Amino acid sequence: MRFLLVATAFCFASSSAFGFEVTEESLSQYVEQGLAKRGNRDPQFLNPKVSLFDGYATICPKVRSAVLRKDVDFCADMTPAWRKETGTLLASMMTMTTLNAPGVSEKDIGLIKVILNQVILPGLEGIEVYKADNFIGKQISWVKVLPGKLEMGF
Repeated sequence: MRFLLVATAFCFASSSAFGFEVTEESLSQYVEQGLAKRGNRDPQFLNPKVSLFDGYATICPKVRSAVLRKDVDFCADMTPAWRKETGTLLASMMTMTTLNAPGVSEKDIGLIKVILNQVILPGLEGIEVYKADNFIGKQISWVKVLPGKLEMGF
């Protein structure tokens, strides 16, 4: 009985000291749900996939827009940052790494990537990627990006 109490206390103490983890699958689902709330507004971001690496994340959605003839796929690297005041995970330092636009030449894709990386993406600095419950979110003080998971601690 004493062993069970000690083991339970240790598990509770270590979980509160280290916080909790969010898997990339959970983060991808959250992003997809958030984008679904936008409804049918243009452009539409479909099937976003978030991949977590050591110190950074990559998001890869498909974009559908009335101004595009075909769907466009892209991937962008970002550094997640935690905003304790709002309990939100923000995308910072975003950089488009790949762009697949059917019918567009490689030269034009290179030009589009340069424009997006130097003009558009800096304007999206701090866009919300994940929001924790207020009770928990405002208690989180740090976030660490690891391969396949996001560690959040108190």
